Amino acid sequence: MYATAREMFEAAREAALDAERVRRQLESMERASVSVGGQGFEGRVRSTPDPDRIGRAVAAAVDVGLRLRRRQEEDYRLIDAACAVLYGTDSDAGLWALVGWRADAIYHHYLGLRTWAEVGELLGYSEQHVWREAMAALETADAWGWRAVVNGMGRADDR
Repeated sequence: MYATAREMFEAAREAALDAERVRRQLESMERASVSVGGQGFEGRVRSTPDPDRIGRAVAAAVDVGLRLRRRQEEDYRLIDAACAVLYGTDSDAGLWALVGWRADAIYHHYLGLRTWAEVGELLGYSEQHVWREAMAALETADAWGWRAVVNGMGRADDR
């Protein structure tokens, strides 16, 4: 699916951005739906002869919400896969077992949506150093293969 680890993490970053956009859209839709229920009981003059206009609008909003949730679930699946590459499915596996803090740098940039400068500040290194080390870590993931990295292969005791 992805030729390199960097391509996968770029896609995971896009998924993280999209998941955040979807979250904001769903929150906005929820706020809007709450305000619809706050209408008074006084009589209204209907400007349309369509008595089910509100019902169709609600059904359309529900459909949009379901599509957004499905899209968000797809985003989260890719984010979860990226986390498995970084940290494995076991506590001592993943890229972190091979490269330590560099996996955290990759996480914070690609999945935490921080800039390399912010990651450098967070981890106590320069932006350039963090970027170089993260790129080398992604090359390490490519060299070992993602499945092996996820399963903890490549740790010092496996060599």
